[in-house]
Amino acid sequence: MGFFGKLWARLRGIFIGAGNDIVSSSPEAIRATYAAAIDDAKRRYKEMEQAVALLARERDRTEMTLKDLEKEEVELQRKLDGALASAEADPTNPAHREAGTRYLARIKEIGDKQVSLITALETERRKVEDYKFRLRSFTEEIGRLQKEQGEMVAEFVSTQQVIQLEDRLKGLGETAVDESIVAIRERVATMRSHAKIATEMGTATLEAQDQAYEHVGTEKEAASKFDELLKARTSVKAGVSDKERELG
Repeated sequence: MGFFGKLWARLRGIFIGAGNDIVSSSPEAIRATYAAAIDDAKRRYKEMEQAVALLARERDRTEMTLKDLEKEEVELQRKLDGALASAEADPTNPAHREAGTRYLARIKEIGDKQVSLITALETERRKVEDYKFRLRSFTEEIGRLQKEQGEMVAEFVSTQQVIQLEDRLKGLGETAVDESIVAIRERVATMRSHAKIATEMGTATLEAQDQAYEHVGTEKEAASKFDELLKARTSVKAGVSDKERELG
């Protein structure tokens, strides 16, 4: 596992290990957990930054070595030309040949070393650029963690407030509000019963009075009827008596 793999595994471990506490704890716990992860990420960023600096220094050293070898090669080539010219002018002097041979050997050695160093330099350059890119990504990730820290705390507080409000409303709905409604319903029902009884009593009184009036009226009507019948009967009898007197 590479450097970044180990880092993110560690960061995930921090959050997973503290997951239950985060869910059931407080904004301070969330803030502290993120702060610990951010601090750990910053520390590892510094470590990687130092490692990248070492790689960059090795790259610069390789580049400098190649430049020095190139410079030496140019000088050797110039010396070789001088040795060849001297050997041509003074072929009996073995020193010119020995110097030329030495220059050629060194030029070959430099060539072989340049091939090796060029390959190493390309690798070092790729590594430096790769890790520089990772460092930039690392910086962005730390920024995201810092932003997420504030968002998570705000969301936790908001969600907690909503839950508390719902619990409060639920409690009111199941206790105080329901009891008040029940009390009102019972009170209204009792008053309705009282009103009904009062109405029934008033109705009963009126009915009794109506019945009394009806009874008096009936008696008066009967008396009037009786008087009429009596008067009629008396009139009939009086008429018969007058007729009998006329006939007698």
